[in-house]
Amino acid sequence: MTRRGALLLAAMLPLGACAAPATDAAPHGPAPGPARTATEPVNGTLDLSPLRQSGMDYDPVPSPEALAARRPIVAAGRVDGWQQGPALDSYPDGPLDYRVLMRVRITTALKGVRSAASIRDGVVFIEFDQGAVIRDDALPPEQWRLEKSVADFERAIPTGTRVLVFPRERPAYEQTVHAPGDPLPPGAKIMSIPPQGLVLEDPGLVRLGSERTLVGGREPLRGGSTAAWLEPRTMDEMIERLRRAGFSE
Repeated sequence: MTRRGALLLAAMLPLGACAAPATDAAPHGPAPGPARTATEPVNGTLDLSPLRQSGMDYDPVPSPEALAARRPIVAAGRVDGWQQGPALDSYPDGPLDYRVLMRVRITTALKGVRSAASIRDGVVFIEFDQGAVIRDDALPPEQWRLEKSVADFERAIPTGTRVLVFPRERPAYEQTVHAPGDPLPPGAKIMSIPPQGLVLEDPGLVRLGSERTLVGGREPLRGGSTAAWLEPRTMDEMIERLRRAGFSE
């Protein structure tokens, strides 16, 4: 063996000696647990982009039951349609700030539904930002057309979609109400939800027989510190989880 070959062999031996213990030690360590899901499922038929038009800065709540403990109303149901919400003045000579309302017909009351005088005929009206308007300098700003109509929201998240909502009555608007929108039943109030306050069951994933069918509304369901939101795989499992945590009416 040449001197150079001997030096190369000597240099390789410590590497082999170091590598062997790592390989041998693996069987003696704890068995790896099942991989935790870190993201919500994809390839469904719901278009969530109208609800996720801008990022939100908030402190995430770690689990569904933790959010339920903080909110006055928790209910599961189905989307009963969409309607035009109020149009608000934004700033002097500016376009209007439009809202759209998701009607949710409650099928499972979990908290605060029976005592809420503002819930009429089992329907809650959830408010969302309707998004941007299209600038048209030929018209005054209050007449600029919306990019997304009520019908666009219906196509994105159609009537019949199963949902879980964590609403509360919306406080009075700080802006001037330029137009009230479509009427509500007498005594009914517009509701608001926090960033994690809407969970939907994607009907496309249900039809595919997917193991996991839940997606977030305003914000995606994520892993990490909020991985508990991804543990229920279906809406029925989510409802049962909340019932086990003591939320039921």
